[in-house]
Amino acid sequence: MDDINQKYAALCGALDAKLKEIQRSQADLEGKTDEALARIAAERQALEDEKSRMTEVMKFHKSKVKLDVGGWKYTTSLATLTSVPDSMLGAMFSGRFHLEADESDGSFFVDRDGQLFKYILNFLRDPVSFDAPLDKETTRDLLKEAKYFGLENLVELLQDDCYHFKKDAIYLSFVSVDVLNGVLNYVGTGGNRHEWLNPVENELVDVALNDGDDGGGDPVECICDHDVESGSVENCYDGVAGQTSVSINLKRYQVLVEHYMIAQEEGDENYLREWAFEGSNDGTDWEIIKKHVDFSITETNLKGYFAVEPKRPYQWFRIRLTGPSSGDKCNFCITQIEFWGHLVKTCLT
Repeated sequence: MDDINQKYAALCGALDAKLKEIQRSQADLEGKTDEALARIAAERQALEDEKSRMTEVMKFHKSKVKLDVGGWKYTTSLATLTSVPDSMLGAMFSGRFHLEADESDGSFFVDRDGQLFKYILNFLRDPVSFDAPLDKETTRDLLKEAKYFGLENLVELLQDDCYHFKKDAIYLSFVSVDVLNGVLNYVGTGGNRHEWLNPVENELVDVALNDGDDGGGDPVECICDHDVESGSVENCYDGVAGQTSVSINLKRYQVLVEHYMIAQEEGDENYLREWAFEGSNDGTDWEIIKKHVDFSITETNLKGYFAVEPKRPYQWFRIRLTGPSSGDKCNFCITQIEFWGHLVKTCLT
């Protein structure tokens, strides 16, 4: 009997323990379920909030505003007018100020040049691809309007010489290391109208060395030739770092250069290593476009291509040695050069 009682007590104890375990599991499950439900509810609320926010944004972007600018009527979105918050229009339509609309048509009056205001709106709508008018007088007047409305980015754009130069230019883009389709090619073919002729021989381009002993090499005009084997500027030996240079005068053209190429002939030991690429518009005052310390031109890679970002277009370009070549001497052994970028024919001679 005692045995039975003991077994019964043990069984009851085991059942009680199992029951408590089940109760704990149930409580844990209910807790996790509550957490899951709370998380789901929070996520749902976040989605609802985002949906509501997007709805308000869409309403904001679609909200139309009528303007009367100096008698010219415009309709645009509130989002466009406030796209530059620290501008005059951004502040005016920010909601911080009370504005009274015209009772007849609901427009807001702005006492400025209405004809020019279309350019202001176009800039606010798409500042990245904004295209300013070509006329210089109109551009000058638009600059005044841009300053009045506090559109600093538009002011900078309208004052950028490079921006206006590009609008009148022929664009000669760098395509391939194997295609000489740049500025010298354009000048040498008369704008791709006839067969190639070295523009130096046709007196359309001048090339000059300013320093160095005559080493009996080829004439300097060879660097404007299409044939990389035609010779190199070997008549510039034992130059002086900082002084020795070769310059190219495009005479009737200016270029806002984006890329340029230098080639040297096979078997030469004087590969360029340190030089300055410079520009000028009078052949006297030179501006550094880019300084190079470069090891890309080698016995197995005879051409170097370089991207540059000048501040303005130039008629003259020069390469000025600022240090020794790979042969530890300031020697020019260039056999070819070409430029790519925006080209404009000018009255300069």
